[in-house]
Formats: sequence, C-alpha cells, structure tokens
Amino acid sequence: MLLKIITMNFINNKDKVGSSFILLFALIYLNAAFDISIHQVLGNEVMTARTLPIYLSIITIVVCLLQIFIPARGEADETISDAIAGFQWKPCLLLTASMLLYSLTFKFFGFFIGTFLFLFIGFAILKEKRYLLSAAVAAGVAGFMWVVLTQMFDIYLDSGDLFRLLVEG
Repeated sequence: MLLKIITMNFINNKDKVGSSFILLFALIYLNAAFDISIHQVLGNEVMTARTLPIYLSIITIVVCLLQIFIPARGEADETISDAIAGFQWKPCLLLTASMLLYSLTFKFFGFFIGTFLFLFIGFAILKEKRYLLSAAVAAGVAGFMWVVLTQMFDIYLDSGDLFRLLVEG
C-alpha cells in the first residue's frame, strides 16, 4: 500500500516524471560520449572531443537527481493531467514530424537548404503569416549557424545532393 502511494505520487508529479525522462536521456548521452573516438596524438590533452559531452551529461544527471529527490516545489503542485490540459497537440506533433523529415532529408537538401526549409515550415506550423519575414529569419539563422559551425568550429557541413545536382549540373 505504501509503495502504491509513493509510486502514484511519483508518477503524478510532472517535475519528477520530466526529470526522470531527462535523466534517462542524459545517461544514454553519457554512454554515447564515451564512444567518441579520440585521435591517439590528442589523447592526453586536457580538452578532447569527449570533454564537453561528458561534463554536460554529468551536470544534467546531478541536477535531475536533485530534482527527483529534493524537489523545488511541494508534492501537491500541478499534476501531469493538469499540466497537459488544454495542450495543443497538433503543432507539437507537426513540429516533431518536421524534425524527423529534416533528419531524413538532410543528405539530399544539405545543411543550409534543409535548415532553411525546417525553420520556414516550423514558422508556418506556428501560424506565422508574415512569410517574407519568416523566410528572411530562416535564411539568416541558417546562414549564421553555417558560418559559426564551418568557420569558427571548423565542422564540415554537407552541401547536399540537390546543391551538387544544381551546381555541378
């Protein structure tokens, strides 16, 4: 009986359930971070490709455990059913589907065109009617991210099959 009460209080508390999901993802992320390969020459450096992912996942795990065992709010706060009452599921599911579509078409469209389309479609899903402004913001954000990732962090971003088809003919 006590276990049932504790379980129901845990399952019906949106903060604890949310923290549990984030904790699960942080544990998976930590496991994946240890699989990041490190060049033999750079293996003894202080900062490697693993450093930031490992520290981020450890910090996330600690914060989630604190939230689960020492919640910031009381047990009588908003329940999950109260939290999702009136939630707009259609835009959420459409944005999730567009994110999946973005990941599936990334090789064809490439970073810039794919990101532009993803952002523009996201604005349309969120009912933004100023399409010219949406296109300008989507292009600006995609361009800014491309510059930051390629020029500052020296990350290769594929231009995509569509770009190569149009440019190389």
